[in-house]
Formats: sequence, C-alpha cells, structure tokens
Amino acid sequence: MQEKVITTVVIPCYNDGEYIEETIASINAQSASGIEIIIVDDASTDLKTIETLKALKQRNLKVIFLENNGGPSVARNSAIKEAKGKYILPLDADDKIAPTYIKKAQKILNEKNEVGIVYCEAELFGDKRDKWELPPYSFPEILTGNMIFATALFRRADWKVVGGYNENMRYGNEDYDFWLSLIELGREVYQIPETLFFYRIKHSSRTTELQSNIEREIDTFEQIFNNHKELYLKNIRVFFKTIKEQQNKLNNAHIDIIALHKELENKDNEIKKLHTRLSNIQEQAGKTIEYAYSIISLRDKQIEVLNSLTIKKRLKQKIKKYIPDSMLNLFGFTPYKPITIPTEESEGITEPNYNKTNLYIYKEPKFTKIIENNLKYFRKQPKISIVMPVYNVDPKWLDLAIKSVEAQWYKNWELCIADDKSTNENTINYLKSLNNPKIKVKFLNKNLNISGATNEALLLATGDYISLMDNDDEITPDALYEMVKIINQEDADFIYSDEDFVDTKGNYSNPHFKPDWSPDLLLTHNYITHFTCFKKVLLEKVGNFNSEFDGAQDYDLFLRLTEIANKIYHIPKVLYHWRTLETSTSANSEAKPEALERGRKTVENAIKRRGIDGTVENANINHYFRVKYKIKNNPLVSIVIPFKDKPELLDMCINSILQKSTYSNFEIIGVSNNSKDKSTFALMKELEKLDPRVKFYEYNEPFNYAKINNYAVDNFAKGEHILLLNNDIEVISPNWIEAMLEHSQREKIGCVGAKLYYPDNTIQHAGIIIGLGGYAGHSHKMYKRDSCGYFNRLNAIQNVSAVTAACLMVKKSIYQEVDGMDEVKFKVAYNDVDFCLRVREKGYLNIFTPYAELYHHESISRGYETTPEKIARFQTEKDALFERHKEILTNGDPYYNPNLTQDKEDFSICLN
Repeated sequence: MQEKVITTVVIPCYNDGEYIEETIASINAQSASGIEIIIVDDASTDLKTIETLKALKQRNLKVIFLENNGGPSVARNSAIKEAKGKYILPLDADDKIAPTYIKKAQKILNEKNEVGIVYCEAELFGDKRDKWELPPYSFPEILTGNMIFATALFRRADWKVVGGYNENMRYGNEDYDFWLSLIELGREVYQIPETLFFYRIKHSSRTTELQSNIEREIDTFEQIFNNHKELYLKNIRVFFKTIKEQQNKLNNAHIDIIALHKELENKDNEIKKLHTRLSNIQEQAGKTIEYAYSIISLRDKQIEVLNSLTIKKRLKQKIKKYIPDSMLNLFGFTPYKPITIPTEESEGITEPNYNKTNLYIYKEPKFTKIIENNLKYFRKQPKISIVMPVYNVDPKWLDLAIKSVEAQWYKNWELCIADDKSTNENTINYLKSLNNPKIKVKFLNKNLNISGATNEALLLATGDYISLMDNDDEITPDALYEMVKIINQEDADFIYSDEDFVDTKGNYSNPHFKPDWSPDLLLTHNYITHFTCFKKVLLEKVGNFNSEFDGAQDYDLFLRLTEIANKIYHIPKVLYHWRTLETSTSANSEAKPEALERGRKTVENAIKRRGIDGTVENANINHYFRVKYKIKNNPLVSIVIPFKDKPELLDMCINSILQKSTYSNFEIIGVSNNSKDKSTFALMKELEKLDPRVKFYEYNEPFNYAKINNYAVDNFAKGEHILLLNNDIEVISPNWIEAMLEHSQREKIGCVGAKLYYPDNTIQHAGIIIGLGGYAGHSHKMYKRDSCGYFNRLNAIQNVSAVTAACLMVKKSIYQEVDGMDEVKFKVAYNDVDFCLRVREKGYLNIFTPYAELYHHESISRGYETTPEKIARFQTEKDALFERHKEILTNGDPYYNPNLTQDKEDFSICLN
C-alpha cells in the first residue's frame, strides 16, 4: 500500500544549493510519516545549486524548475499547486526543523478544527546563534507586526480559499500578508511552546535587509494595510490601543537601558580585576600541564613494555556448524524450512513457514551525508557509558566486541570494563594491552559474579546514559547513533532495539524483531534483552544490579527501570549481534540452570513491589512465565451472545459454557436477531429452564452486529464486566473466564482477547495486528495449536492493539466510556477493531491471553462476504476504518514490527 501523503513541505530555492541537503535531512528525520517534499528552483543563477537540485533522488521528493524569478510567493504557490498533502509547511532552502515539529503541528490541526496556523519558537544559527525572540501571538499584536514565522503549518484547503500567497508583495512579507488572510477567514493561531524551527542567518538574509531599511518597512506595511483594509478598519480601536501600549513599553525599556548601562560600568571594573587573577592562574596551569606531559610520556613507555609481553597465541574452540536447536527452542520457533508446495496427492501446508527466499540477511548500514549532518547538528550530544563485565572470555570474541564499539559513528562514548578476577591469562593480557583513552578497565581483586562485576564497571561510568553489552557480542556501527537520534527527538528515558544472533563463523541469523513497549510481555519474558540505553539518573533512582538475581540480573533491572521511566522507546532495527556460544543462553537455554528459577523470582519480586496480588508460574518453555492475578470480589460477568437461528451452534456454545466453566458468577444474555426457526425458540425456552443464569431477548432489526451488542449491554447487562461472545464459540479450557477476568479487572487494562482455534486445531485468533493486508489481520493465523509461534508469542500474555469480539472481555464502565461499538460506520465488519482502538486512545492497554482457549467455528452462522452488496458494504467499512484510524494504519501497529511482513499473518520477514 503506497504511503498516503499527509503533509507537503514546500521549499523555494534561489542559489542556496549548498544548504539544501541539510534542510532535506531535517525533514527526513521527522517522526511523522506521510511527508512529501516539493522544491521550487526560482530561476537560480548559481550553477552548483542547479546541479545539486538535479542530482537529488528521493522517493518522496520532487523538484520544479521555474524559468523566471518570481520571488517566494510565486515559488510557494507553484509548489502548493502540485502538492498532495492535506497540510502545507513552507520552509526556506537554508533552514531546518526539529524532528518532532511536523508531528506535533499535525496533531494540533487534527484535534482543533478552529486552528488554521500552527507555529513554534525558533533559534538562529549560521553567522549568528541565538534565540529568535518574538512576542507570543496575540490578535492585537499581529495587526502592528508579524510574529509568526514563514515556516508554520496550515491547511491546503485554506490556501485555496484565500487564493494563495499574494504575488504582488513588493518587498517580502508575503507570509505576513498570507497569515492575515487566514485570520480574516476566522482561523485561530496556535504556538507550540518549544524551539522546533532553526533559521539560518547569513549576510544576505532578507531579515537583515528589511531591518536595515526603514523606508521599505513603511512601504510594506502600507501595502499590508491596503490588502486587509476591512480587517484594520473593523479593529481600528484595537490597533491604536496596541500602538499606544508598544510606545509605553519602549519608554519603559529606555529607562531600563539607562539603569543597565550604569550596572555594566560597575561589572566592567570587576571583570578587570578577574582578568588579572586569571593571568596568574594561567601561568601556574602552564607549569602543571608541562608536568602532566612528562607523566604521560612515562606511561606510554610502560604500555610499550606491556605490549611486548602480550601472549598473542589464542586457544581455538570447537564450534558447531549451525546454531543448535536448543537455542531455537528457547525462543519458540523452528529453523527456517522451505515451504512444501502442495500436490494433488498431498494435503498441502498445515502451518505457515519461511521459504528459502525469505532467509534473514543482515545488511551493514551505510554512512550517508544525511547521517553526517545529523551527527554534526544533534542538539544533544550525551556521553554514553557502555558497561561490560568480563570473565575468562576468549580474546578473539572480546576483541570483536571492543572493535564494534570503537567503530561507532557516534563518538561521544566510553567503554567501562570490569574484569571479574579472570583466571585466563590471555583474557587478562588482552585487557592490559588496550590503548584507547575512551576505554576504562578495572581489575577486581576477587570474583563478584555478573551483578557484582557490572556494578564495579558502573562505578567507572561518567556518561549521561548507560548501555549494557556482553563481552562476546557485537553492536552495529549505527547503534549509538540511533540511540542518540531518539534522545534528540523524544528525550527518551529508556531505549531498546532489535537484535539478531551471530555464530562463531560470523553468520547472522534469527533476528528478534520486537514490539514497541509492551509491559505485559515484559512480565512474561525478558523480550528487551539487547541493545538498551537508559538515563544514568534513572539507574541512580532504582539502584544497580542485584546479585540475588544473577543469571536474570538484566531482567530484574529492566523491570525496575521501566516502572519509573516516563518515555520508553523501541528502535525497530537490529543494533546488536548476540554471539551463540555453548556457554551462553543464546545457544543453550540450560547453560545456566540457576537462571531459570531466578528469572521466575525476578517477576515474583516485581509484582510484590508493584502491590499486585498474584503468583508467578513457569510457562510452556524456559525463561517464559505466567503472572496469575488473584480475582477480587468475584464480580458478575455478563456474557452477550447475538445469534440468528442455527440452534445447533447455540446449543453447543451455551452448554459448553454451563458444563465446562469453573467460574460461576456469570449471566448469559442471548439476543435473537430475526430468528425464524421454531427449533431455535424451543431451544431458547429449554436453556432458560436449564439454568436461571441464561436469559434470551429479541432484537428484530436488520443485522447490525455493533447495534445488537450495544442494545444488550445498555438494556440487560448487570455485570461489572462484559464478555462479547459469538454463537459459534465452544469452550475448551474450564478456567477461560478466570483467565480473561484476571486481566479485565486490572485498572489499566481495556479489552482482553482469548486464544481461538479452528475445529482442525489451527490458530484462528491470537490477537489482531493493525496494518496486515492494508487494514487488520490475525496473528499466526493457521499455525498449529501446539506451535510456539514467533519467539513464543502464541503462548505469551502480551499487549496487542486489538482483539476479536468473537470472544472479548471488557469492563462495562469502559464499554460505556467509549459509547460502545460504532453502529453507524461499522455495522458488520471491523467494529471490534475500531472499538479496541478507541479503547486504546483512552489510555487503556489491550491484552491477549493464551490461557483462555476456545474453538471458533468462524463464519458458519453469518457466512462470507460473497454478494456485490456485501462486498461493497465491507469496502465502505474498510474505508471508514482507515479514515478514523489512519495514524496507526499509516505508522504501523506498535505491537508488531516494520521489519515483519504486512502481506501475511505468519510473522515472516519483510523482503522490502
């Protein structure tokens, strides 16, 4: 699906080719998606500019060349005529914008229909660096002068209404004239109170020219007044009152300047005295530096001696040709296999799998001009302390690990190593041979094990952020760059990335493409692992590593850090290569058996710390757990079942609930929608007599799934929790209600979904992924019932964007808070997806639990979309889903990963 253009950035360019790549880089770094760039060359006379513009190649970029120079108004209008975006952002060819500017401005225009102009605060750079001080926006103030930068977001529709920029403005200020036109339309102005725009100051800047020519300013204002005479005459009293206020401010400022001048004279005398003291200090410092150089020279000679004694012979280790199956089993997936093409004799494929063309290949990142510019102009350049405990590692792996740090594009780092009393002389000698001032090594006097050694390494750290790295792994050259990029964009507290595995031959495999922040998945399994970067102040608040959890020490720390972190971000890129050695859990889940129980205790400790009443059990495979929440107060659950005839399904569904469910405090609300079969009504009476918890009602209107459920919830449901259930559902696990209710009762949880199987024991539902097939699809559809899925996701409690209403539990209060299902736009399809997404928008987390298992005889009762009418209605509902939830459909499901396919439901790797 081609990305929909939301915002068009229009850039007039006249002889500014030397800066245009920096400007484009700042647009490409935007956190918003759906951005189009249109550059208009305003008949440049500089050949280098023309060559630069012609060489620009980018998917979302277009260059228009004008034959005659018409000025900024003509150039901008020419670009906007070609624009596809709903919103327009003008930007000069030598300026820049912060990575979050467009996203934040779009949000304002999306949420506030009355606002027509969104701008921000700005800084000057280039020949002058300073804050660009302008008064905050007010209507009276803008009548006397412009305080809105030309780089402000507005709607293309408004541009059309006012006829675009005035191409007759003689001396610039076309943007001021344009803003007044929008204000005349009744549009309000909104200023984001952040510095998100950077204006380059050059000797040729128009700002400088206008400020130095009073006559031009008077002529320009006269033209502005004539263009908007009606606006000024309507507000003549406001205008003159503002002029008077400005005159008073100038008078007061003059008095302040006189007082300041006297104060500066006094300060000048103090500075002269300080200058004399400074000269004396500099003289003493020169002697100290001279002494320091003599010490450094002596140290260099010592290092030369140590290097000559280094034992260079390294032991060879026997390694397996391929990653052992034990490692693969740990993470719940099988090695890649070719798909078997079904023949007439075969039954075909029983479970989706990867084919040979879909094998993972790690691609080394390329260092580009844009990245170079980003590194140069990052506003925040934090020092990152990479912490590495070392114990008896083969120097060849340690060398690769350290070289991967030294190869980082981002240079403000330090590597803090603590050797945990290694007995391997080769390891010790290698560490002593290191000669890089950015690498600190501490040799411990006794073995403290992993947590103790890491804490000692942390004592060496002086950085603003901490990253963790094992002594036999590698990080990618862009690892720190990507972290710092997010720090600049979002001021993140805690960041993690994707990872893959590297064997002893340097082959990369089995990437873990992770979801964005999923707190319930982290309680199930340490899915974060590597590569992390978090604020040092955050670590100081929660405390260092706890040796009680050695073997699961990272897991314990991540649980504590994420409990207090405000901004947790995931970078969907492989930034870490995890080495598969037999001594590592990456290759063998039982390499450290004590880590299994300590992992469980880590989660147990976390829920106690959070005041959660529950227990922690081991899940289906090693290093996976189930937090089992105690159900409070035995609340009533209202099970709502819409149906039309099909008495055999209804009988199966309700009897399976009555006979198998271990939770008893429920009511069943059956809603007949235009049933006609006499046996259906006979069954309804029979079931009501069978159990007083069963009640039936009729709703004989045209089929509208959303409306039927809303009708039942609003009129009949007495329960604290609503459980929406299809009539073709059959209970498997007796404690299915408890498994859903334990989460539905939680304050922060919205919708809870179950694990549903087709009658042939393949997966029908394990959570809904937004964006699959362009709209929404089911996770792991058609996988075998006993399959682990992608990194054991089929057996993990986890957060998801949506779940199917074929079996969905939610608090009644939340159902009412979002006004139930949308019975206007989603009568049949996507009503559950829309409902779940609206619940998420209210701040709740949706969740999938694999411990509520049921059969779903899908579409038996309703049938498929086969008629032209049904197909047309289905398409209308798909369009409505995209219109309402275009942000998540455009940006992607946060609980999926952009490196995974959008075309299938099997978590295979995206080939694009």
